[in-house]
Amino acid sequence: MKKTLLLIATALLVSCNSEVKTKIGGQNEQAIAFHNGAFAFCGASGAVPTGKKITIQGVEFDEGCAICPVLNGDAISNLSMYGEGGTWGEFNVRNNPQSPDGTENTVWSFFWYFSETDTIPQFNPNTKEWEMAPPVNRSFIIDMSAPETSESNMFAMPGIIFDTTDTGIILAKVYGPLNEMAVPLRRAVPTKDGETSITAAKEGFPYPVGTPIPPNLITK
Repeated sequence: MKKTLLLIATALLVSCNSEVKTKIGGQNEQAIAFHNGAFAFCGASGAVPTGKKITIQGVEFDEGCAICPVLNGDAISNLSMYGEGGTWGEFNVRNNPQSPDGTENTVWSFFWYFSETDTIPQFNPNTKEWEMAPPVNRSFIIDMSAPETSESNMFAMPGIIFDTTDTGIILAKVYGPLNEMAVPLRRAVPTKDGETSITAAKEGFPYPVGTPIPPNLITK
């Protein structure tokens, strides 16, 4: 699992890959970029349906809301992400790369790889508190007949900072599509039953934040 996650992170960072760069207006326009500053990390969160529809890169999905801790540091961004509808309305990472509205009241949900030797803020369902703990990455087979085996994509989605815990953990509400893949980067693709997804969300969390991974990466 660790090797799989590293391969995915490496694939996102290879900027000369055709999935990452395309010719637009005669110039290379890059999708993946490094971000430094505040960002929401949703990789260990689940999501709940909002009852609204959100359009991601021209494709409509049911919208979900994930509560995610806000971190500060390096992260990976997808400059090609844009959408509309749902709770937030129109958003475009390329137009506002630092935060959805350009202020410190909002954050993008970006990606960073954390190993089992790191600790990150996570919700503990036993204590009902947010606590620092190592991420436990797992894979699961998507079965969209149940929330626990469905999936949500919160990569490069808009988030609103709304709370700080007694221990200083800042939290944001992030809005993104249910059952949509984070990769490929430039187009929205619905998930399918039977695909393998990865997440750091605990078993039993509804719509765990993650993405299906290609079979060739699973076997490496």
